[in-house]
Amino acid sequence: MPELPDRSAGPLVTVGVPVYNGERFLERTLAALRDQELEDIEVVVSDNGSVDGTVEIARSFVREDSRFTLLRSDTNRGVPWNWNRVLARARAPFFMWNGADDIVRPGHLRRCREALLACPEASIGFSRVVLIDAEDTVVGEMDDLDLDFVRRGPADRVALFLDRHVYQVIGFGGVMRTDVLRAMGGLPSFYGGDIALGVKMAMRAPWVQVPDQLFVSRRHDQQTNKVQGGDVLTQVRTYDPSWRRPVAFPQWFLNHRLVVEAATAPVPARERARAVAQVLRLWTVRNWRFFPFDVKRNLIRLTTGEYVGAYRPGQPGRSDDSSDTAHGA
Repeated sequence: MPELPDRSAGPLVTVGVPVYNGERFLERTLAALRDQELEDIEVVVSDNGSVDGTVEIARSFVREDSRFTLLRSDTNRGVPWNWNRVLARARAPFFMWNGADDIVRPGHLRRCREALLACPEASIGFSRVVLIDAEDTVVGEMDDLDLDFVRRGPADRVALFLDRHVYQVIGFGGVMRTDVLRAMGGLPSFYGGDIALGVKMAMRAPWVQVPDQLFVSRRHDQQTNKVQGGDVLTQVRTYDPSWRRPVAFPQWFLNHRLVVEAATAPVPARERARAVAQVLRLWTVRNWRFFPFDVKRNLIRLTTGEYVGAYRPGQPGRSDDSSDTAHGA
């Protein structure tokens, strides 16, 4: 039976939906949240200066369902600003970011919340993930079967997080304790910040997995993580519009931040050292090609005035606040 809402106590879960030019998929995303078994939720949609039909779609849900709220911005202020905006508005003890192109299956919010209630030491409850394309066709699944973050220490949690590429715990429907996420500072304001946030949280508390595939992550050509193949300044300014330097090294900086999060966590020195070693082994070494790629893009830009790669800003349907904030880097 669906859990009946107790409006007097406030929502049980806040879902933040940051979006920019997301009209193509937004209606499906919001309808899935509306139809969740756990009815006592609030859904905060934050538009980041869209110029398509995003606002009209969101307003239709606000008119028909009091659980939905729409926040507006006249200009796009970058991905982290919008993601942290919905976090700041959360009223519930549990919070989830839902990309404007991703879909929750029935039971996702209820099951993740129940998992957190049953494991008080855990900071995140997450389900397994199915991958679909732009036409809703299933194209795969995450490598997320039997993930055990509960019986592992901090360094081993970081290793599992990076080795299995399970970035969904942050960006794809991971239900987090709102106060913990706020204490972590929300989503960092740089490319790959979701991965750095994952390392930071893994160093401090276990996570608990719901074994069923209850979250659907969409893969399409206009997602934000595609900026890693384009102009280096476009990549950085997608996350920090105030960036004015003529060069940028986002992959170098991300690697630096991963090491810092592992090295400065409030755990014993030996565990910090082990965690740093895991970052170097499972991130730095595995992604070494991106470091000279950063250098190459800067050199081309400085000598020719631009870098033309696979990604073009302003592509029709581009969803800059989609769930792909950084994974795949």
